[in-house]
Amino acid sequence: MESNGKPFENSKFIMTSYGMNQFFGQWITGPFGMYVFFFYETEIGLNVRLAALAFVLFSVWNAINDPLTGFLMERVTMPWEKRWGKRFPWIVIGGVPWLFAYAMIFMVPLHWDPIKNEWAVFTWLLVSTCVFDTFYTIWSVSVTAMYPDKFRGLNERRTAAGIGTIIGITGIVSSSVIPPMLITFGVPETFQSAAWAVIGIGFLIFLMMIPGIREDKTTRKLAEKRRVDVESRDMDPFFTTAKSVITDKIFMSKVIFFFGYQAGVAMLSASAPYIVNFVLDKKSSDLSILMGGMLGGALLSIPLWIKVSHRLNNNRRLSLIAGWAMFLTYLPMFFITDFYLFIGVLFLFGVGLGAQWFADPPTMGDVIDNVTVRTGVRQEAVYYGYQAFFIRFGHSVQAGVFALVHTLTGFVEGVSNRAELAEKSSNLELALLGIRIHTALVPAILVLICTLIFWKYYDLTPEKVTENRKKLEKIS
Repeated sequence: MESNGKPFENSKFIMTSYGMNQFFGQWITGPFGMYVFFFYETEIGLNVRLAALAFVLFSVWNAINDPLTGFLMERVTMPWEKRWGKRFPWIVIGGVPWLFAYAMIFMVPLHWDPIKNEWAVFTWLLVSTCVFDTFYTIWSVSVTAMYPDKFRGLNERRTAAGIGTIIGITGIVSSSVIPPMLITFGVPETFQSAAWAVIGIGFLIFLMMIPGIREDKTTRKLAEKRRVDVESRDMDPFFTTAKSVITDKIFMSKVIFFFGYQAGVAMLSASAPYIVNFVLDKKSSDLSILMGGMLGGALLSIPLWIKVSHRLNNNRRLSLIAGWAMFLTYLPMFFITDFYLFIGVLFLFGVGLGAQWFADPPTMGDVIDNVTVRTGVRQEAVYYGYQAFFIRFGHSVQAGVFALVHTLTGFVEGVSNRAELAEKSSNLELALLGIRIHTALVPAILVLICTLIFWKYYDLTPEKVTENRKKLEKIS
């Protein structure tokens, strides 16, 4: 395989297999973000403030778990590395248990009274999400840290990112369309059945990843060289490394931008069941159609973004285009209450989402290259560990926003449809306004702020990226 006269080190088959990690991740995180908060608030009837507290404490564990895991993975040498590689075994150790950890979140005993046993329900939510996060971190940090080493050329990275984006969006489509077919609003048992279905399909997807995540000789040699380098150096301790990471202007502007996009999408996805069930007054199966509009726009836009990226040759500019597209398409969602108009706006939103998906891996690759040139050491897992923290922190922000908005607007826990909400709520229109606020208005503001920060502080121009690549060739 060649591009611009330079051979690709990996075949399209390997790129596709590696890209299945995007499908696998979205297959699990999509339903997690869409259903967990909704399940505990409306299906179980847990007090919204306790549900939000569980997510906040989950975020505290996340703040410790993600950076520490990334740090340790770059410092600890395991006996399996010479035969199996540095990342591959950790991907297996994290990925398979992560599937079962997802199901455990929904296995809370349904006979528990959400009022009398509220602390038991709260504890189940907190512990199960922390276990879920632990295995997710091991898997995600390992598989994403593999990307800069496995795909070393700029064109190869963009090609792999394009393939991965298409696969990832297909994963979002699948996770948004299939589980809603298996659930019924007001019947919590169906959420449990859907969770087991997610596990079965997820395991098959994981098997499809294996050829792409196996480490070839080149990748293993790079890991071995890094191991020798680490052992020969006086490596900085955890807190010194943490200070170096959070004071890196370019990296922090990148992850803040990433956080805005992730938190915004998390709020939109988690709001989708509320929109369908209460604002639009539709059935759970209509959720598949609604989300299909957004994901259809994302999927169909990928060929466009591939062409634009090669023409621009500027990951910074492409990221900014994506940020502004998402912000502008959030705004109409606040006003629309028609089902078909909502689908149309979500289709346009998906176009911007596709750009975000496509731009993120090569942009992060540029950041890692810049760090390596600056420090002389590749520490992908450390930086991807901090980025992973911001992903899960987005879910905690979503929970906090929902708790605040629902408390202020009088949304009632444990209601299963719009008629029941109208009966039990003191002001139905105010409760519905709250749902529109956390669906569109808050995410729009968040994406705008994070995009402006990225525009101001992220200064990796194409010239700097090219210069870094030349320096890296001398270092390698």
